[in-house]
Formats: sequence, structure tokens, C-alpha cells
Amino acid sequence: MQKLFTFIFLFLVVSVSLKASPGRINNELGFWLGASNPMPGTELDEILDSVVGMGGFYRINWPWIFHLESGFSYSYYTSRTTARATIAPVYAAVDYKLPFPWKLETFIKAGGGYAHVSIRPDNKEGWEPLGYAGLEFSLLASRHFRIGMRLDYNIIYEQNSSKPTQNDLITLWQLSRGYLPTSLDPRYDSYGRFRLKNGEFFHFGIMMSFIL
Repeated sequence: MQKLFTFIFLFLVVSVSLKASPGRINNELGFWLGASNPMPGTELDEILDSVVGMGGFYRINWPWIFHLESGFSYSYYTSRTTARATIAPVYAAVDYKLPFPWKLETFIKAGGGYAHVSIRPDNKEGWEPLGYAGLEFSLLASRHFRIGMRLDYNIIYEQNSSKPTQNDLITLWQLSRGYLPTSLDPRYDSYGRFRLKNGEFFHFGIMMSFIL
């Protein structure tokens, strides 16, 4: 949790310092709504369903060729079993607008942050490191309004985490395999051979933003 607060604080400091440069900084506040999905072909995709997700972002054009963006999203994944997962990433990224000679603007993005992961029905939750990448196609409908589409990719890093103890086995990978604490499956007790994997998700939605 301390790392998350430090991460947010540093981004806010940079944002305020950039905003202090008059005549060069545009502030943009927006949101998106669309589909949230586990990455196709992964173990999580075999159990979790695609759902409607949502998120918001705040962007500042850098005085050079880049933009700074911070944002969040929220997705509540259901399944045909009792498994449920709530994923709520918070990220910061550097955006680059590709210099194409047309009005449809294309941004590529890369960054990172943390994701709050909550697994049900076992009530396990916590913050995990997050990698972020994004692609945006948007159009300035006016001087103060933008509309478009965005594709966000999230990878939640569990593979390099410490090996869980016997009493704390529920992770995204455990959810994907369906091993629950009440399970009589003997493989569940073999935590010495436990294998961690990263969780991958992507979001595709319609976005709207206001240039302040």
C-alpha cells in the first residue's frame, strides 16, 4: 500500500509542476466504457467470462513530444462456477502521439502501477504490481471535447512473487485452476510444487474526454 501512495504522490507532483508552465500545458479528463476480458488463450480465460468494464484517466501534454497519463479501471468478472474476481488497476503511463497526417489521432502508451485483486468466494485480496500498455484512436470533435476508442492491456505480476504458504494459496492462478481451500484434491496440499503465473487482461471501449 505504501508503494501505491508513493506512486500516486510522485505523479501528482509532476502534474502540478507541469501545470505551472503557463501557455504550454493542456489538461484532459476522460472516461471509457466497454468490454473487459481475460486474455484469450490463457488459463483465466477458460473460467472467467467477459464483462462490461469502465475506467477514467487524466492526461497532460508534456512540453516535449510526450504526454503523461494516469488512470484507473474497474472490472468485476463472473464465471459459470462460484469463482469471482474484481480487478481494479491504478496506473501511470507515458503516451506518444504518432505523427500521422490526418485528423484521427493515434496514441501508443506504456507504463505501470498496481492492481487491487479480490478473489471470491475465498475473500482473498491485495495489491499486485501491474504492467500497462495501450492504444488509442481519437478525434478532437471540438477544442474542448475528444471522442474515440481505446484498447488497454494489463498484466498483473504474480510470477515473481514469493511462494505462498499453505494457508494463503489463493491467487489468480489458483482461481484459474479452480483449487479452493475446501477442495479435497490432493494437488492442493502439494504447495511445495506450487507454480505462480501472471494474469493478463485487456479492455476495449468507447472513450470521451474533456480538454480543460
